[in-house]
Amino acid sequence: SRLNIFVAMGSTPADAPKATRRVSPSTNASSQTYILFVVTCLFVTMTGNFLHHRLADPHNVHKHAMRQFEMNHLGGHAKVEEQKKKKQSALKLQSAVLDTGEKPPPPVHDLAGLSCSDHGGPSDDLAKEMIYWSDIPSDDAFVSPIGANSKKRKYLTFEPDGGGFNNIRMSMETMIVMAHAMSRTLVMPPSQGMYLLRKGSGKKHFSFDDFYHLEQVGYEHAGLHVISMEEFLKTEAMTGNLFNKTTGDAAFPPNNRTNWDGIDPKPLKEYLRDVTLTPLNWTPGSCLVAFPSDDGPQHFSELDEMMKDVNANFPEVQEFINKPVPVNASATERLREAVAGRVKELCVYDEKMQEAPVVHFMCDSKMRVRFLTHFYAFLFFESWEQDLFTKRFVRDHLRYADEIQCAAARVVAAIRDRARRRDPTGNSNGDFDSFHIRKGE
Repeated sequence: SRLNIFVAMGSTPADAPKATRRVSPSTNASSQTYILFVVTCLFVTMTGNFLHHRLADPHNVHKHAMRQFEMNHLGGHAKVEEQKKKKQSALKLQSAVLDTGEKPPPPVHDLAGLSCSDHGGPSDDLAKEMIYWSDIPSDDAFVSPIGANSKKRKYLTFEPDGGGFNNIRMSMETMIVMAHAMSRTLVMPPSQGMYLLRKGSGKKHFSFDDFYHLEQVGYEHAGLHVISMEEFLKTEAMTGNLFNKTTGDAAFPPNNRTNWDGIDPKPLKEYLRDVTLTPLNWTPGSCLVAFPSDDGPQHFSELDEMMKDVNANFPEVQEFINKPVPVNASATERLREAVAGRVKELCVYDEKMQEAPVVHFMCDSKMRVRFLTHFYAFLFFESWEQDLFTKRFVRDHLRYADEIQCAAARVVAAIRDRARRRDPTGNSNGDFDSFHIRKGE
């Protein structure tokens, strides 16, 4: 009874009649037995439910199987995730360069080599076939002659191209090269959806750090600093250092948000366009972007005069077929080859742009503002040494991350193995031909 249960627990209900509060010892013992039985049943039931959901529930069985598969077949992926976390920490440390002038501790990656031991193989001997880049230590110390002596920190921000990943890559390469040439801190866009990569049930938002070792590039090069958009907004926008171009008032990010990872970037893009210098005429097909050999004002007129001389006898492409100009030719000769059959105007990185605290390059297909071009076809350097450096810089450092390179190496190794097995005698090297088939065309 309810009364006996309360007595066994050492308590009496307040509404129990006084005459019934005396309970015999035998009744008390049976109540204790009953309570013990109930508690035991509850314990067994709860334990059974726990074991069922832990061991037999299909969802947990699936999770367990996935973990086993990753451990058995995707070895090193846990280490990859750990490395990514370390990269993010290194990227934050890199901002200390701007304030102290000292390099932060090096990130965990070495751009010069390629080891796939932490990325599921193949062996280093097979992976080395993927290496097309070179390690040139002297390039790491190269600093652009433009803006190198500026005491005030200046920035370059940009919007990723809205097309497929190859278009995104080309645009990104151009932005990084321009940031180095301008001696501006490069602000990387937040993670966002990318065309064709956001489909399906997998990952929806990506940053460039998912594909490149950008924190290592910034660490290795004296002339390039890389920070995140969040760091930029906290440092400049939230401290009132960005001003609306129309009103002149200090302008803050929409809703004072600084972390835009995985969020619709449209409000952020509109904000950046309002508070930065945004050169709409810098587009491929309308001009060739020209960088003088240093930031002296006399070079602006020199470039203009060179372009006038070239336009006086405008060259065609046929003039240079099988007759390229030497890489160390005069600036005028190289300019003639660069514009041949294409554009007749220069977009010069002049004093106005050099003085701007933030230069922002937007992407808007409706306004026909896209950097849908290769950097070497869009940028011209008056100094031939800087021109060659820029091409080496992209070749040697703007390469895909090891995880991607190693995945490609596994594919190549598998195809070579298949080719050898098909013709062991005549094709001992496993040579093969490949086709690039574009989807939807």
